[in-house]
Amino acid sequence: MNGSSRFVAVNPYHFLAETNDFSTRAAMRRIAAYFRSLKEGGFAGVLWSASVSGMALHHTRVGTPFGGDPRRLGRLVEAIFREVDVLEAACAAARDATLEILADFRLYDDYFPGLGSRFEAAHQEMLWESRCGEFRLRGVLSLAYETVYSYRLQALEEVAGYTADGVVIDLDTCVAPLTPFRRRDFFGFNAPIADTHRSRTGEDIRAFDDVRYGRGPDLQIVDAEYVGGAFNRAIWHAVKGASLERFLSAASKMLKNSGRRVGFLRGRDEGILPMARMKLSEDKWLADGIVDDVFLARGAGEDKDTAVYLAAKRPGSRIISGANEDVDGSIVDYRELQGNQGD
Repeated sequence: MNGSSRFVAVNPYHFLAETNDFSTRAAMRRIAAYFRSLKEGGFAGVLWSASVSGMALHHTRVGTPFGGDPRRLGRLVEAIFREVDVLEAACAAARDATLEILADFRLYDDYFPGLGSRFEAAHQEMLWESRCGEFRLRGVLSLAYETVYSYRLQALEEVAGYTADGVVIDLDTCVAPLTPFRRRDFFGFNAPIADTHRSRTGEDIRAFDDVRYGRGPDLQIVDAEYVGGAFNRAIWHAVKGASLERFLSAASKMLKNSGRRVGFLRGRDEGILPMARMKLSEDKWLADGIVDDVFLARGAGEDKDTAVYLAAKRPGSRIISGANEDVDGSIVDYRELQGNQGD
């Protein structure tokens, strides 16, 4: 494996919470020292999180600034984020270390108990919705709504204003474990998606004619699965994926106009994709030049062989794998590294 193709994923909230000195100056020294150590260790770049659970880890006019964590460490880290723009500081430290830095921009990660974006809290009706319409996937907003689409583009434009080398559109999320409904295809029946599907197929994806109940040892109902009312799921997944592709195409144009690379990270298999699946066309996006880099996080639940992505590449594009495969490169979470932490 060529060392120049290795990336490290860093969440600055966790990174800064590990220090014993919570002064702003110490935080900046730690970031700079860590980036230098990565360069010396042969790494090519850093995937730096721009948010955590819907809260911006940079100074923002569009999003929700990080805050509200009642824990002592959360309050101490919040003070750092309030005093200095950590994303700007990380970009400067990367330049000084001659290290590539890509801002990680999450689309479906807007909530965690005690954290969350104000936008998500105010638009609960635009969360990914169950077939019966009674349940929503907290923290996961649907890009099928124009309001969500516009908000995401404004937030991305703000992140694109930093001097990072690029932005990675990230499908990973922390919210999946928060719902008890972890069956495949449970969410994604929102009205705009249902209407588009009906216009293409004549089928109503919200219609069902039977319910299968699961019962516990005491015969109490513990689960309900909606069956019957069959519909074309492949087209349903394609309709959901089209909303994402529309956003990704607009994001790509914006980022490339500002000279930034465009990356895509599909997220882990235990993320939202089993419950809220959509058609992802990374091979097409690579071939068409919509994305420059595809990050395949560890346990990403690949439904295509990596060779497919390699075959679809354009000159200058990269495949970054979390499985340490011998492809273009690898990505590892900074917490998995030993002995590379800057003081």
